[in-house]
Amino acid sequence: MQRVLPMQPSDPDREAIRTLFLREGFDHVGFCNASPVPDTITPWVHAGHHASLEWMEREPASRTDPKLLLAGARTVICVAAAYPATDARGAVAGYARGEDYHQTLPAALQRAVQKMTAQYPEAVTKVCVDTAPLLERSFAARAGLGWIGRNTMLLNEHHGPWQLLGEVITTLKIEPDEPAADRCGTCTACVDACPTEALGPDRALDARRCLSYWTIEHRGDLPPEWAERLEHRAFGCDDCLTACPFPADSPAKEKASCSSDHSPEKVAEPPFSPRPDLTEITLDQLEQRARESFRRHYGSTPLERARRGGLLRNIAACRATPRQDL
Repeated sequence: MQRVLPMQPSDPDREAIRTLFLREGFDHVGFCNASPVPDTITPWVHAGHHASLEWMEREPASRTDPKLLLAGARTVICVAAAYPATDARGAVAGYARGEDYHQTLPAALQRAVQKMTAQYPEAVTKVCVDTAPLLERSFAARAGLGWIGRNTMLLNEHHGPWQLLGEVITTLKIEPDEPAADRCGTCTACVDACPTEALGPDRALDARRCLSYWTIEHRGDLPPEWAERLEHRAFGCDDCLTACPFPADSPAKEKASCSSDHSPEKVAEPPFSPRPDLTEITLDQLEQRARESFRRHYGSTPLERARRGGLLRNIAACRATPRQDL
């Protein structure tokens, strides 16, 4: 009697899965294996470059291994959502001029995951966006979404550094993409543009010198050394992003391909959409709304991270510095 073997799950269709995520509004989707990436975080922490970000001290090497977040992980699905570039002259950094991506990106990823697991019910998944202990830029680079530039951001030829990243760790074995080539060459534009020399020659950021750290993460009074350098920057700093010569407004080829096919399924709204009330906001408007009702105006945005007191502190420091025309 011939033995009947149990049915094996079909090999995942990489391009079909990619399309699921592109249809949720992401600009780039790539795949890589879930083996650990090199540990760049431990020496960074040991050098004190994390400033007061104490959570970075908790087993930093564990951030290299997705299997510590999901047992049996075999693939990391990496996505990028582009956001509009700025001219680095506004009061609020570009990524914060919309709803908080910690909410919008996971929601979009979960929608794609639901569709994926409907096709592959054996898949186990874990969604990660920024707050999960994972070196997401390293995995995004391995998955071909771009390369890590001298400003420590993930760059690619479509959107430069103006991208927000997310990941889905899964037990599915999906054919990996090829990593992207490093195209920074000898360019040091971002390093030269940093107003506080926070970017080192080894592609490492020293948070102790970074204005984004001081205006967003630091609690308490601002040291005069950094307060006097804020100028117009009340929340974050885009100088090293704006200096990057790679374009920020070219459409992503793979997303365009997805949206132009003959499938009746439409592409969703992008996970990041600018809010008109934050796009061209002035220091006066920023302060007025914070005093009126910080939570109502900013509670669902990244500005909430600085808290009301921190934002008002930053605005006061901006007013005390020379550039009052912004």
